[in-house]
Amino acid sequence: KYEVVLNEGDNGTKPQSIKFPTISICSHNKVKKSFLHQEGNEPLHDYWETVDQYDVEKAANINWTDPNMVKIQDMTYQDLIDAGGPDDNRFLMCQQRAALCQKWVHYVQEDYFTRDVTSSGVCWRVNPAGLIRGKSGDYGKMKILMFADLKDYSIRTADQPQHGFTVAFHDNATYGMSLSSGYFMSPGSIYKVDLQLSKQIRKPPPSGNCNASLVHTTYGAYDEGSCVLECKDRYLNDTCGCVNIEPPLNNLGYQSCTLKQWAQCGLKAYMDFNKAFMNPELAENICPCPNACNQTRYVAQLSSSALSHPYVSSVHSHPFIKGLLNEFSHPDLNITYESHRDIHENLVVMEILFTSMITTEIRQVVTYTSANLLGDIGGVMGLLMGASVFTLIDFVQMLVFAIQKHCFSNWCRKEKAEKSRDNEEASCLKKEEEE
Repeated sequence: KYEVVLNEGDNGTKPQSIKFPTISICSHNKVKKSFLHQEGNEPLHDYWETVDQYDVEKAANINWTDPNMVKIQDMTYQDLIDAGGPDDNRFLMCQQRAALCQKWVHYVQEDYFTRDVTSSGVCWRVNPAGLIRGKSGDYGKMKILMFADLKDYSIRTADQPQHGFTVAFHDNATYGMSLSSGYFMSPGSIYKVDLQLSKQIRKPPPSGNCNASLVHTTYGAYDEGSCVLECKDRYLNDTCGCVNIEPPLNNLGYQSCTLKQWAQCGLKAYMDFNKAFMNPELAENICPCPNACNQTRYVAQLSSSALSHPYVSSVHSHPFIKGLLNEFSHPDLNITYESHRDIHENLVVMEILFTSMITTEIRQVVTYTSANLLGDIGGVMGLLMGASVFTLIDFVQMLVFAIQKHCFSNWCRKEKAEKSRDNEEASCLKKEEEE
């Protein structure tokens, strides 16, 4: 069974700070319309319009003898997502304790966020090294502003029901792309995220069901999500000799598929793997992923409301924001951001804080041991036979002694019989000699 332990710090004292999570923010706009319509990117536009439908037959029928397609055939799928995805300036602002995140002393020598290319698009990884500490309540909250850039969504992406971002809160030893779930955040809203740190500790066999040898993966610390992604990469590489996106810790030397490889082989292999993995009868054979023995999770509770007009007005009037809106605009493609309404329709605000400084530990404990088994056996025997374990031991001991005594008696009789026979023979021989 599992028991819940509330860790309140050393010697029962309340901790003064708590490790802040790494935050992965992934845009739903995989490839921008403005990128696909740039001069010279016409072949990429045609390619993406076909491949992003996830139609294997259409992708396989791309004409790679066309001179325009020949120009892009050696470009990798990862490079396309990286070049075509949202720019880093869509990450408008990060602030904690009234100070901009780029002022964090912990990140003087490195960026406070990194840009990751994933199979779902571009993600920004805030607090990548996990160096930031937080406090409960508003004292330690972090505030993040994102710009969704909805008018720059490509045609295929615009067909999807969800626009905005998927956000995951996790330990810095893992990557957001490996998590099985995240939180959708739509533009025009402010989200309050209440966090609590939780640790899960399981036992390996025979008492538990985790695998203690599984610690690291190409997607960071081992968990079920990273295991599935490794299975997917292994299947793609075995089938096509490449993967769609190289894993963040690429110690196996995988290479991203070229656009031609992805259209001719990778997409079909990717769809086949997903189809097989979603089948409960096949999933265990295709990708057996045992539980992690140690896992750190940030449990989040979200609440949201629409952005107020005064707040949107204050953001719109900021000179820095006005300059960015000009950069985001492409009038030739009917992409313009000027008005108060444009801000309201594209702005996402997050306020992230801890509700408690207490860490919850969920531990797997053994409730039935070998000692319990022996005790139960003795109890049942005592109930059925009227005997305790000690009585049973005495009985076995007595039985052993009886067997030994019986064997010794037989041996003695046999020895006496042989001596008697020898004496009779000797007596007969003596009589014969006398006669």
